[in-house]
Amino acid sequence: MSRHAPRLTALIASLAIFGLLCLPAVEADEARPKKGEHLDLVVDKTEHDFGVAGQEVTRVVEFTYTNKSDKTVEGIKARGECGCNSVKLSHTTLAPGESGTLTVEFHTLFLGGRITKRIYVASKDFRRGRIIIPLKIAIIEGMILGPATVSYGDVLVGQAPTKTFNLKWYEGHGKPFEITQVIVPGFEFFHRIEPYKPVGDSKWGGWTVHLTFRHPPPIGQFSAEVLVRTTDKERARLTLPLSANVCGKIWMQARTLSFGSFDQGTPRTASIKFRPFNKTITFGEVRAKARHGRIEVEVEPDPYHKEKGYWKLSGRVPQETPVGSLDDEVIELHTGVPGEEITLIKVKGTVRAPRKAN
Repeated sequence: MSRHAPRLTALIASLAIFGLLCLPAVEADEARPKKGEHLDLVVDKTEHDFGVAGQEVTRVVEFTYTNKSDKTVEGIKARGECGCNSVKLSHTTLAPGESGTLTVEFHTLFLGGRITKRIYVASKDFRRGRIIIPLKIAIIEGMILGPATVSYGDVLVGQAPTKTFNLKWYEGHGKPFEITQVIVPGFEFFHRIEPYKPVGDSKWGGWTVHLTFRHPPPIGQFSAEVLVRTTDKERARLTLPLSANVCGKIWMQARTLSFGSFDQGTPRTASIKFRPFNKTITFGEVRAKARHGRIEVEVEPDPYHKEKGYWKLSGRVPQETPVGSLDDEVIELHTGVPGEEITLIKVKGTVRAPRKAN
């Protein structure tokens, strides 16, 4: 290596650094908005606190947004972080210096506790950034129910699962009460009530209800209603929807393939997805057929699911299918699962006579 090499390397490095330092940094900064900032839009309030509220009420707040740039801003849009917020913009386009009104409705629904949700405001050019507006609310007034539904989700046939829900009050904003009755009209359930155990905030009091099927429910969609009575004068009677998707060893998205009502000769397809209920269950040979041959059926691995074991069953009504109801058709799905080798899937649909042109 030449004895001049170290000096030459140092010189090149110095020139490179000098060149970088001489680049115009202002333009780069302008092209990259900070988090929660829009380069052209500004709002009059960067956050809002709704204070204390109860469940199933609506709170409203308005913001003013302004185009602070020297060019027209188009495609202005706003969205809430969840379905509890609905937003409305007075203008989707603003000339330089022009302002609009953003109206936000916060629906407390059956949420509970101290919550922060966000509103996002952006424009057609996403590179200009987006405004983030935090909304705070304390849903602690009166009786607080949660969750508002008793959903058991997927249940393996033969099981009698348990789910819980809470009825609470917050010290200083709600009053203690008792639960006097818990029933599921028309069905047999066990229930157990115990004091609610708060996590983090000791000002919560209330009750936790454990609800258990007395007998394992049958395969299919199970739905009912839970009736709860309390000593609280404002909410002495509550009803909660109850649901369970009871499956065999084969989890089915649905047990009916529905085509609706359509004209003869019109292409019509429908599909449902299925898989083993859990990883301990494996399929053998998978095939399917229509018992009476009125529709064409095929099965294939689910092309939209990367994990193996997920399947898709598709049905197609041929153009020559006679006019009439398809409800007498049944699909036989073979999976090779011991004890559930064949799963029957109902078919719903009506083939209408083609309408005559006037």
